[in-house]
Amino acid sequence: MRLTKNRKVILNLLEKQKRPLSAQLIYDLLPEKTMDLSTIYRGLEKLYEHNILAKSTLNQTAYYYLNKKDHFHYMLCLGCQKMIKLDCYLEHFVAELEKTDNLKIVSHDLTFYGYCSNCQ
Repeated sequence: MRLTKNRKVILNLLEKQKRPLSAQLIYDLLPEKTMDLSTIYRGLEKLYEHNILAKSTLNQTAYYYLNKKDHFHYMLCLGCQKMIKLDCYLEHFVAELEKTDNLKIVSHDLTFYGYCSNCQ
């Protein structure tokens, strides 16, 4: 995969924000709308296909973040819509699935829905 100028801009934005972003949020953060929304969507999907980005889908919207070694998940508060970062404890389970079922799992996504301490 070629790391184009637009893909570099997307990666830099995700690095700076340090939180998952949707294509629309990235578009809104761009200075002077230097990229159209369809270019952002294509760039995000290409980076996701090459395992550079991970994504979580919350309320039918894909949120992308840098795919780093410390994998995590999110819980979406149904009250205030806050995204809460959660550690992933599935490594052992994934390894067992690969071994038992002769699979090669390259990623997984898990989202929890509930209420944060303020909204309970």
